[in-house]
Amino acid sequence: MQNRLFSILKYALGWPFSILALFFIIKLVAPRIPEFTSKLYAANPVLLMIGIFSFLVYYFLRSYIWHRLLKVYSNKITYKQSAYHYSVSEFKRYIPGSIVSFLGRAFAFSEQGIPKKNVGKLIVTEAGIFVIGCAVISLLSLPFVLSSFSNFVPDFSQKLIIFIVLIGVLLYIFFQQNLKFIPKFERSENANLVALSTCALLWFGVANYFVISSVIILPIELFFQLSGFFVLSVLIGYLSLLTPAGFGVREGIIIAGLSKIVNSSIGAFIALFSRIILIISEIIFLGITYLYFKSKSKKVSQLSNLVANHKHEAVLLGLIIIYIAYFSWISFLRYDHFYTGRFDLGNMAQTVWNTTQGRIFQFTNPDGADMVSRLAFHADFLLILLAPFYALFPNPKTLLFIQTFVVALGSIFVYLIAKDKLTSKNLSLAFAFAYLINPSVQRANLYDFHAVTLATTFLLGTYYFYSRKKYVLFMIFALLAAISKEQIWLIIALFGVMLFFNHKKRLFGSLIFFVSFGIFYYLISVAIPQALGASHFAIDYYSDFGDGPLSIAKNILFSPQKVFEIIYQKEKIDYLAQLFSPLGYLSFIYPFFLILAGADLTINLLSNNAQLHQIYYQYTAAITPFIFISAIFGMNIIKKYIEEKYLFVLPIFILITSLMSAYKLGVLPGSKDANLEMINKQLPDYKFLEQKLSDIPPHLSVAASNNVGSHLAHRLELFTLPLGLEKADVLVFYPNKNEQPQSLIAQKLQLEKIRHDNRYEIITEKGSFVIFRKKNVK
Repeated sequence: MQNRLFSILKYALGWPFSILALFFIIKLVAPRIPEFTSKLYAANPVLLMIGIFSFLVYYFLRSYIWHRLLKVYSNKITYKQSAYHYSVSEFKRYIPGSIVSFLGRAFAFSEQGIPKKNVGKLIVTEAGIFVIGCAVISLLSLPFVLSSFSNFVPDFSQKLIIFIVLIGVLLYIFFQQNLKFIPKFERSENANLVALSTCALLWFGVANYFVISSVIILPIELFFQLSGFFVLSVLIGYLSLLTPAGFGVREGIIIAGLSKIVNSSIGAFIALFSRIILIISEIIFLGITYLYFKSKSKKVSQLSNLVANHKHEAVLLGLIIIYIAYFSWISFLRYDHFYTGRFDLGNMAQTVWNTTQGRIFQFTNPDGADMVSRLAFHADFLLILLAPFYALFPNPKTLLFIQTFVVALGSIFVYLIAKDKLTSKNLSLAFAFAYLINPSVQRANLYDFHAVTLATTFLLGTYYFYSRKKYVLFMIFALLAAISKEQIWLIIALFGVMLFFNHKKRLFGSLIFFVSFGIFYYLISVAIPQALGASHFAIDYYSDFGDGPLSIAKNILFSPQKVFEIIYQKEKIDYLAQLFSPLGYLSFIYPFFLILAGADLTINLLSNNAQLHQIYYQYTAAITPFIFISAIFGMNIIKKYIEEKYLFVLPIFILITSLMSAYKLGVLPGSKDANLEMINKQLPDYKFLEQKLSDIPPHLSVAASNNVGSHLAHRLELFTLPLGLEKADVLVFYPNKNEQPQSLIAQKLQLEKIRHDNRYEIITEKGSFVIFRKKNVK
């Protein structure tokens, strides 16, 4: 009799209840369907698709968490089985009273050999992990939520809440084994499950942000705060078990919270809109899991096995794709809206473009009005190798994309180096993630284009292949790094020393050292001064120590007190903290590899040019690789003193320090100093400006304001105002606040003078954008 009753219940909780769930969904959303469809047609399709994709990732991670929980009782259930039955049972939660979903899951997995009592225990465990993940991501919303109560809530409340939540998470991880009513997991597995849940809920918040942004404009600077707020709303809805899937509760929280941004009627609609897209995404996920469950394709099985056997690598690949997509997009926006300039994207683009035209490594002297070799400023011969790509896609955006792509690939080498040394994929992935959100890496990537920025990845590759004793690949990456900037040859020379002593490659190491050091000395002392007609321009940065490379090096070596006084200045200490804090100062535990960064660190710290001891530009590109390598070796030392059952704390430490630094120093939305001008302050007429600039014939010489220089790089002669005024055929004035004050003053004076010069005629004028052309020029 009991078995018959169970059979009836299993049938009732199958497709009939799924259809019933669909009925309740239609009943809830049907009254707003006309409004929903009208908004859907007007929605930004790209943002909407990103939102739906993010929801699918959220559901995938939730189903994967359930699959890992099931392993406590059965290793026979495949992911395709657990994902399908999980998605079907979850879909039934839309029936009033979430208990139907729980019963459906219990009966579905009892057929797979797991007793219903044990499934019930796993459901309780999953609920606890879900709540913890929600609580962690909800912390992101604290500035947004507490701003409404700033008059009533003390200043320390935010830190207190964060402290309480994190302590709660740690207590769960450490003492979950003492809870008798749920299955027992190792502490490392507890940490993994909490991390997966936290990651899943972050995707949920991000999905809501993009979905809502597809129909109304949400502030990009509140990206993470609002993402956290949407998770907070779902947490409150989740805890209200008597409502179907939190209907009403979550929407009410969203309406109340967004009242600071939009009025209540719009808030009500977008709350429902995001709910409907969530449901659509869940139906899509259900369809995917069904097809996956029924699939007999060998290729699908092979791909599944590949991902299952290389989970960490798959996650890293996803992170790299996200990095490339975001920084390509944001870099392109900077270019489109004139936040890039002649310095430095225009200089690089003109050099590469000239190379494609047969004028190899040539560009217009940015400090004059004549054609010179790029060697007059830097030995970044890597630009020549980029010419074939530029010939295929002749646009400065090509350089921006290549830079982002190559920088992102550096995370692969960080992962491989860490995996070889630490033998922990979790730790390796944590280091790779820390690389991708490292403020120095991101700022160097975002600040226009520089060949030396690519050296970060090439130097990581150089060390990796050195450590693996794959000397052909070592030489290739060493050469690529060296030709990105003249001082990188010094670093390659030091690799020669390591080859000599560590690998016992006496001849090979000696050859690398003497050739690399000789090239460095020749470039600094002979080639660059000859091309420029004077000593290297950067020599002036070290005038306190001498007037030539040898005298400067000598005085630095024999004036330790003076060197210490300069380095001990507050801005230099702050600079060092910004470099090393993202990895928790682990590099100082094993500082040997910092010797390879010593040349660039010395150059930056002793320079009287303030830009060199900041992380906002490309000057950290050759330092960052060795900070990471030293930190990995430092972590290896710590790892030896920690019991295996507590090793899960180490990835958490890396994640916390890197995330804190990303918040304080990074450029991403939600950070304290986010670089979002290209989004928040876009030029409404940027297409008009671009069109007028592209209409200038390429054979004409142009003198232009710095911030339009990158858009005019495809020509033989390009001058930066106030230079080249008499020589240029066309003058383009577009001064703005991004230029130097003295340049702005000079341009305004010149502009008024040119207006009264009858040799010129105005071709275009719109606001501060003015194009003049000499009347006798065709």
